[in-house]
Amino acid sequence: MTVLIILGFSSVGAKDISIYVATDLHVMAPELIVNEGSSWEKYIDSSHKLEDYSVGLFQSMIDSIMTQRPDIVLIPGDITKDGEKVSHEYVTRELSRLTAVGIKVYVVPGNHDIGYIENALYFDGDRRYHAENITADDFEKLYASFGYKESIRDENSLSYAVEPVDGLVILGIDSHTRKISQNSLDWICEQAKNACQNNKQVIAMMHHPIMEHFNGQTDMKSDAIIKDDENIRSRMMEAGIHAVFTGHFHTTDVAMAYNENHTDSIYDITTGSKISYPMHHRWVTISENLGRIDINTFATNSIEGHPEIADVAKKRLEKCINAKLESKGASFLSSIACKATFLHCEGNENEANGVSLIDSIPFVAFVLYPEAWYAMNSMLDDFSFFGDDNQNRANDLNFSITLSEIEIEVPESIHDIAADKNDEQSYNLWGERINRNSHGIVIQGGNKMIKNP
Repeated sequence: MTVLIILGFSSVGAKDISIYVATDLHVMAPELIVNEGSSWEKYIDSSHKLEDYSVGLFQSMIDSIMTQRPDIVLIPGDITKDGEKVSHEYVTRELSRLTAVGIKVYVVPGNHDIGYIENALYFDGDRRYHAENITADDFEKLYASFGYKESIRDENSLSYAVEPVDGLVILGIDSHTRKISQNSLDWICEQAKNACQNNKQVIAMMHHPIMEHFNGQTDMKSDAIIKDDENIRSRMMEAGIHAVFTGHFHTTDVAMAYNENHTDSIYDITTGSKISYPMHHRWVTISENLGRIDINTFATNSIEGHPEIADVAKKRLEKCINAKLESKGASFLSSIACKATFLHCEGNENEANGVSLIDSIPFVAFVLYPEAWYAMNSMLDDFSFFGDDNQNRANDLNFSITLSEIEIEVPESIHDIAADKNDEQSYNLWGERINRNSHGIVIQGGNKMIKNP
């Protein structure tokens, strides 16, 4: 497949820009455990996250950033376990270590950061009691040095625009309620358009993904992506936003959507949580002329005192999957559901899979749990209805993109294969025959077509 993505920007940047991206930290301040006991043990026993290791994982991240010295750190929300004020205060103290050495840190809130959250708790032996949460105003004040003090602000939300490097504008988009109001969306698009008109490049970060990353994702988790996602994607593309770094779902995946006439595109680059398997973060390099973005992904396999942390995380996730399926009377799906989930969390499902696991999904699952069947198929095959079904099978972990206007060239050999058949069969961009009802980009009779579900 030949894909040309043409960039229409230039920059006065003097060097490559390095960006560390980590999301869903869910940091829990140590003082929230007043005394260990049954209340804390019961809580942790029901969680797939490593809240009990959150401080160690966070400190390991801070130490790694201090050693690697990126230019910028992006944290797209769910910074704290459940919005506890003491957890926010702990996080901001530690992030100040980074800004003190010249690293620019930018954050946006997630759904676990602001407002009353039931699981914001102190644990004291066999008792638990509520911890103080923070308001949106509190968040802005606490994180003033991490995006809010020296930026252009949206008066209707905690969104902002900042230019940390000449020619590069970062949009921090507030989606902590899973909504973006019309006024805020107008403001976001205005900031992007202004940047583009001034020959600047734009990237964005927000907590909630802007599209499904596998079919049936919102059936599995109703709040998996932003509300009004189709409109938000379309408006962002039109305004010149073509790469959005997201989190929330705790999986590492790249999805791509096109506009209706297939002249433009947007990437949703979602990164897994730092406290659930496989504890990923991204290392992003933007080229000197802002014309290329290289993205590499790394997993946390061990931290000081816990060399087995990755195994602990995987077993905890497996336990939660099994418990959920058992509660629905679907324990017979546990093995394949765990494989599908692990592969999707890890990224590069097809590449990691090697051989298809789809046939190993019991057919009875389709009869009894059709939504789960479709979701597992999509997860195992790394397929969704957005854009080109093969494009969505691109490397989720290590890849390069350029941004702005997109133009796709179909190799002549593919034209020839499809035209010679002259039987209205469908072919993908690899020249492989596919079901004529397939979605995404297909070749029929030598012509490129975009087929929507």
